[in-house]
Amino acid sequence: MAEQRFIIQRYDPDSAESYREEFSLDVQPGQTVLDCLNAIKWEQDGTLSFRMSCRHAICGSCAMKVNGSSMLACQTQVSEAVELGDPVEVAPMGNQTVIKDLVVDTTKFVAQFERAETWLEPHEDQEPPEREYRQTVEDFDHWSHASTCIHCGACYSDCTVAAVDEKFLGPAALAKAYRFVMDSRDSKREERLKFLAETEGGIWDCTRCYMCVQACPKDVLPMDAIMELRALSIEAGYTNNHGSRHHKGFASGVRKRGRLDEASLPIQSVGITRLLTLNIDAHKEMLGYTPGAIRLLKTRKLLEAAKRHGASQDGREHIQRIFEEVEAEKHHHDVDADAFAAEFETALGSG
Repeated sequence: MAEQRFIIQRYDPDSAESYREEFSLDVQPGQTVLDCLNAIKWEQDGTLSFRMSCRHAICGSCAMKVNGSSMLACQTQVSEAVELGDPVEVAPMGNQTVIKDLVVDTTKFVAQFERAETWLEPHEDQEPPEREYRQTVEDFDHWSHASTCIHCGACYSDCTVAAVDEKFLGPAALAKAYRFVMDSRDSKREERLKFLAETEGGIWDCTRCYMCVQACPKDVLPMDAIMELRALSIEAGYTNNHGSRHHKGFASGVRKRGRLDEASLPIQSVGITRLLTLNIDAHKEMLGYTPGAIRLLKTRKLLEAAKRHGASQDGREHIQRIFEEVEAEKHHHDVDADAFAAEFETALGSG
């Protein structure tokens, strides 16, 4: 048994006061952060507020920030938390309004699932089966990982886009939307892809920071699902949007020159046709790039890029081979979570 210090972020709704309070507790091996929070509440301060229910990483109620990262308190050993920081700092989840202490208002988070219409829409003209609506194992494998989401909100709490964009659907709702896009029993695949590609706050607003993948306690791989939705929406022809045009312009520039063409990328992202047809919105978008272009000109970055005019011939051929190999691969989101996690850890180590 060893004494462990905890610093808990508190919030009093009556006084609107936010403050940090320290507690010390004798911790036994194997105890979780939730075990310690319960001990503090039961033995030291009965006013401490937080959510909990199953204590088996199923209900998602006890999601909170531990040493700066969102996770399930019932799934987090104190010994593991100490490795991230000592004393252990516990705070409410991010991107949501705090109600009291570690309790947050999840209304905004839950509303994103309704916006994304994350429920099955069966085919109307099919005959009802004698039992359940069946699906092959192969079809289920494409989205089985997305079905493990427990709506804990950890990914949404750590999402860097949700922190600045109220309209962003968020990783959990988008991963759940992917689950229904890939479900062969659903009748609204095309409508879903169109909405997710064209709505403000949809799949193209993700910055691919991987924070949701790190935070998720159930290996849902939400960011990977979002990337797959982007590819599916392009394949379905929903390309008349800024994100799709930016993606195409970025890739084509690198493929052609071996380097990012920063001078032409804004034009391609906005759309040459839209600019030539004097689309007012398109010209407003171009004006939005003006401050950045001025900064690049001042630092002579664009001029230096123009001088290089792309990679060497050998470099271009190597990049061309990479494009061809990627395009030749089977394109389905049947990623093994353990393999993905291992690759992700390797990437982090090499960075």
